[in-house]
Amino acid sequence: MQFAINPITNVNYDFESSVNAYHQAGISAMEIWFDRLDAFLDGREIGVAADFLAEKNMTLASSICAVQIMLRDITAAGDDFVEFKRRLAITRDLNCPTLLFIPDNPDEPDRNVYGICEKNLKKAAEVAADHGVKLALEFLQGNKLCGTLNTAKRLVRNVDHPNLGLLIDLSHQWMDRSDLDDIADLTADELLIVHVDDMVKGPPEALIDHDRTFPGEGRGIDHSIIPAIQATGYDGYWSLEIFNHDIWKQPLDDIVAASLRSFKYMQQRYG
Repeated sequence: MQFAINPITNVNYDFESSVNAYHQAGISAMEIWFDRLDAFLDGREIGVAADFLAEKNMTLASSICAVQIMLRDITAAGDDFVEFKRRLAITRDLNCPTLLFIPDNPDEPDRNVYGICEKNLKKAAEVAADHGVKLALEFLQGNKLCGTLNTAKRLVRNVDHPNLGLLIDLSHQWMDRSDLDDIADLTADELLIVHVDDMVKGPPEALIDHDRTFPGEGRGIDHSIIPAIQATGYDGYWSLEIFNHDIWKQPLDDIVAASLRSFKYMQQRYG
């Protein structure tokens, strides 16, 4: 298994401090959030970040996240199109293969918008292809446009573009109406990255997104989902993404140490 860390896991610490802590602990892959990267650069050229990451032997698993590209044609969106291309260019220039995006979230579901989404996603994927970057769609539990793997998979397959794929987050897979059978027919090239996490113990009805915890320390949602993903032939990054206010309050070194324990746990359990 190839492990990475998503810096939302230690959201209270800046880009430079995070990269230094990961490097010191022996973590060699991470994702980047644009707000943290932009703050680090503060007007400096992207090469500064590239040199810093190279110095720390840090590989990027993905960048996060794209502007909204599902309910509108991003190529006709003015400043947002400029920002979309900027993020794609940064992703490319940092030798990062994938830009993640989340679905728009309308007030009410509308079964008539999916054809529009597919047209817009194809245009966005074509722009991404021009930059040599892939786009990964993340479904979010409770989202009224794309809340399940089944819907995300259908969208990606209908668009049928090599630069558009999927992200699976274990907590979103477990918390909503996604089924393990939805994973079974995935191909390795459709799945671009996996976010790993667990949920704290307690009634599922009472759990929210910020009740995530480290794999090996929760209720064990990884026990069925990870083997199902492995069975598809997926060989990309398993990136740790923890939303939890109590964990966020901890010292950076403690969070990184807990992250390493979770990597060790997954390596021992799943190879």
